[in-house]
Amino acid sequence: MSSTHLKKSALLAVLCCSCILPHATAQENIATVGFQYRPIIPSAFFNVKPQTVSLNGIDYTVSPKTSYSAGMIIRRGYTKRFTLETGINYTKRNFGLTITDTTFTGNTGFTIVGYEIPLQLLVFQKFSEYIFMNAGFGFSVDMYASDVQTRDTYFFHKSYRHGVFQLAALANLGVEYRTKKNGYFYIGSSYHLPSDYIYGTVIRYEPLQQIGRMKLSGNYLTLDFRYYFHEEPLKPRKKKKKEQ
Repeated sequence: MSSTHLKKSALLAVLCCSCILPHATAQENIATVGFQYRPIIPSAFFNVKPQTVSLNGIDYTVSPKTSYSAGMIIRRGYTKRFTLETGINYTKRNFGLTITDTTFTGNTGFTIVGYEIPLQLLVFQKFSEYIFMNAGFGFSVDMYASDVQTRDTYFFHKSYRHGVFQLAALANLGVEYRTKKNGYFYIGSSYHLPSDYIYGTVIRYEPLQQIGRMKLSGNYLTLDFRYYFHEEPLKPRKKKKKEQ
């Protein structure tokens, strides 16, 4: 991850939080769990776009495709302004692989599987009795399951993990509808920015025995759908009276 991209993500999160912080309302003393499903959306605006390497007249292109992430969320409200979230997510990333020669174009693809443990600080803005907006920022510990290898008659491809574990910056913006007894329904968007490239990719074009290499950036944008179970506020612990 370049320092420029990191600064932009951090600035975006800070601006979102600073805009809503003065009138924020969180779920004080409430602990709950939920589930989420997040389609991963390619977006050139957020630098989630194809990467191309050209060598001796051959173009090697790896393109992010629509993918998904899903998992469990644990939420704990500590004050009227701040809530913390963590959990665990399963992420399936799909990529297209295109090799273009002067007289030939081949298209195929591969998949990268990973697991994420995020930790985010959320700040809420109340719009009505039941509707709340949130901005969040934090980080994630990512784990990548394995190296990936594919081949066909005209190519051989292998992507190597840059590391089993890696940190990523997170930024989030969303809106949730809180019912009185049936839980919370949430829709929003998140940006996931790894601290470095996630995989090193090697592609060999068999007819000419030419090899292309690139580093997969791994950042992605999601559309978030979440549901949180209804929970009553935690009761404060009673202090024991001192024995006289």
